[in-house]
Amino acid sequence: MELLIFIAMMLLVTVLQAVTPYVIRRGESFGVMVGEKAANDPTLRKMKRQFLQWNIVVGVIITIIATVLLATISSESGQATIFILAIFATLIISFLIYMRFYKASLMWKSENLQTNESKADIVMVDTTFHRQKLTISYAWYLIPLVLIFIIVGLTIIYYQQIPNQIPMQYNFDNEVTRTAAKSFRTVMMMPMMQLVMLGLFIFINYMMSRSKQVIDNDNPTDSMRRSVLFRLIYSKFNFVMCLLLILLFMFIQLSFIFAISQTVIMLALVVILIIIFGGLLFLMIRVGQGGSRLKLAENGQKDKPRPVRDDDANWKLGVFYFNPKDPALFVEKRFGVGWTINMARPTAWLSIVAIVGIIIVITILFS
Repeated sequence: MELLIFIAMMLLVTVLQAVTPYVIRRGESFGVMVGEKAANDPTLRKMKRQFLQWNIVVGVIITIIATVLLATISSESGQATIFILAIFATLIISFLIYMRFYKASLMWKSENLQTNESKADIVMVDTTFHRQKLTISYAWYLIPLVLIFIIVGLTIIYYQQIPNQIPMQYNFDNEVTRTAAKSFRTVMMMPMMQLVMLGLFIFINYMMSRSKQVIDNDNPTDSMRRSVLFRLIYSKFNFVMCLLLILLFMFIQLSFIFAISQTVIMLALVVILIIIFGGLLFLMIRVGQGGSRLKLAENGQKDKPRPVRDDDANWKLGVFYFNPKDPALFVEKRFGVGWTINMARPTAWLSIVAIVGIIIVITILFS
């Protein structure tokens, strides 16, 4: 079973990496802004196919090697090491492949677009963008908050039924490898992690609503419509992920009180992970970054041709946004789906550090 789970996770990571060039905005090529009109260029299309093929080959090879090693190594620490190394190796090699095509895209742009006549530094902005409904209401997050209060209440009421030793860690064979003595601190660790998780998902919802708008100069009208739908769709999915994970942690907490088989818990974990990662993959392919893959109804409005936006200098290696002149804290990723931070803004860094710090403190206090 553990080998099947590992293979499934490796294949999922490989596929998510491989399809990235097909789900980013059409006007971007491996972190380089080229404009929507260049999306069908044979050279750029060939680079996308090669990126996909190379990632699939690398992912399959690493998966095969790691699977053989996992089958021959019995120690838990050895299996965990192989698992982590395989994931990191896949991600690192995928990034190196990306860098090859990032440089090729820059070269293509310099040869085909960046002439003295065509080079422009124009950014289109819709001043009414953030007044639209971009995310779901925060009131929806009262549902998981109520679930957390319920599990806290049940834990207090049935505290005496909780075993003196609480399982804290399992191996790949679903066997308990570490326990902790029962106390209010240890039994409340799961609800506290739920609260932190809830806060994190609320923060992500806020980030979606406040992140910088991105409008393609080639097609600004449809681009704005797609961007609005993109944020609303991912805001809904963000809530679904939050609710599923809160329910999973709630289920685990209930296993401390009532007789729930660890096999059932493992099955619940697998099902929820399949829903989350399957849903993420579906949205990447169906929606795309910024809603680039959404099909919109014709509105009869045609946009005039405009120069390609040229802000590549603000994107280091095409993935790290660094622009001290931009007040925005959060921006859409240039390569990938989702959001990242403006690394030139200290407030953005502080928000990330604060989140990580809270997680570490909660883990130390309640472990």
